[in-house]
Amino acid sequence: MISEHTATDGIAHHGLRPWFIVALFNLCIASIIGCVLRSIYIVEIPHVNFKPLLHAHSHVAMLGWIFMALMVFLLEDADRADKRKGHRLLLLIVQVAVVGMLVSFPVQSYGPVSIAFTTLHMLISYVLAVFAWKGTRHWVPGGSRRLVRIAIWMMVLSTVGVWSIGPLLASGLFGTEWYYWSIQFFLHFQFNGWFWFAALALWSRWAETHGADEPLDPFTIRLWLISAVLTFALAIAWSERHWYIVAINSVGVLLQLWAGWRTANSIRRMQVKLHDKAPLWAWRCVTYALIGMGLKVLMQAAVSVPQMADMALTIRNYVIGFIHLNMLGAISMMLFAMALVRGWFVSTDRLVRIGLSLFTSGVLLSEAALFLQGTFFWIGWGMIPGYYWIQFLTSVPIPLGVIALLVHLALKRRRTADALAAARLRRAILPLHPSR
Repeated sequence: MISEHTATDGIAHHGLRPWFIVALFNLCIASIIGCVLRSIYIVEIPHVNFKPLLHAHSHVAMLGWIFMALMVFLLEDADRADKRKGHRLLLLIVQVAVVGMLVSFPVQSYGPVSIAFTTLHMLISYVLAVFAWKGTRHWVPGGSRRLVRIAIWMMVLSTVGVWSIGPLLASGLFGTEWYYWSIQFFLHFQFNGWFWFAALALWSRWAETHGADEPLDPFTIRLWLISAVLTFALAIAWSERHWYIVAINSVGVLLQLWAGWRTANSIRRMQVKLHDKAPLWAWRCVTYALIGMGLKVLMQAAVSVPQMADMALTIRNYVIGFIHLNMLGAISMMLFAMALVRGWFVSTDRLVRIGLSLFTSGVLLSEAALFLQGTFFWIGWGMIPGYYWIQFLTSVPIPLGVIALLVHLALKRRRTADALAAARLRRAILPLHPSR
């Protein structure tokens, strides 16, 4: 039975939760586009160009799902009545930019309209970063607050790569090493900086508010930070085979392995201490996120070997698998964990269990197909029979899982709205029948 007070609070204090639903919807769109991209290898789809649609897919996934969801969680903890309208307006502009990219990229690829919406998103991201910085001032200084500060600085730093593309093009350097380094600079510090540190900050903040003294110690945080900077050398090493660049990347990878080991031990300790503070599926998602990051680090360690780096660069399956492992296996799982611990996903609901199971199995199977096919190419065995069908079918569970989660949120919202309507009806009837 939902009390009148609870029902009223459920609707009146949504905070920024509706914007998480919007972000999740963006993930649904991006994952459906991903399935369409893989179906192009099976059937001919008229008027669909692969590369422009791929740009729409990647931008919606990164900027519409991960960016927005991270910002929602960072701002939610700091969300106050006097700030709420400003946060919502900025998130609305971000979503307009995401929709603009979704529509314009398939039509014109990188053109005036798509670049304008991308620029708009980046400019608004700076404003949201200021809000997130100010809104997390009350977080633990040596823990979650430090992680947020690093995440925000990494986000701003990554955009230097984007802003440098214009001058490079004007200088006639399109297609040169500098052009590709600028793109890799943006992607590297988005994935290994902004996304990962923000995810760690959210997990640390939750642990701190539930009695954990130091979820991640300052030394581990420094290891993650130094390794994130040093491993950018991998992007340079692909074109500049100098021994010292390879050495820098190798040191960064070793530090990253050390940081991952210390983080895994910390999470295990927190799980023992706080196991009853979070649902089982939340711990599962955190574990999957850490496994995803661990596998990513091991792959970075492997490609620090020059021969392995050549293989990784020339075999596209490995590149795609690496990116998806980061976005879906590490960051998305951590975001799902945050939704579970906040009660936005009810882990006992069948739709949530089905949705998370479908999503997890889809990621696991599609990653296995990508890396297996890449290995077949590497050893010279050619194409796996029926590979394109396998690639498509293993991807389908991902959007199905997200749809199940969206349906769960819609039904939950409707039940709360019905409870609020019933509460209002009781308040209207009681004055007419005071004896009751």
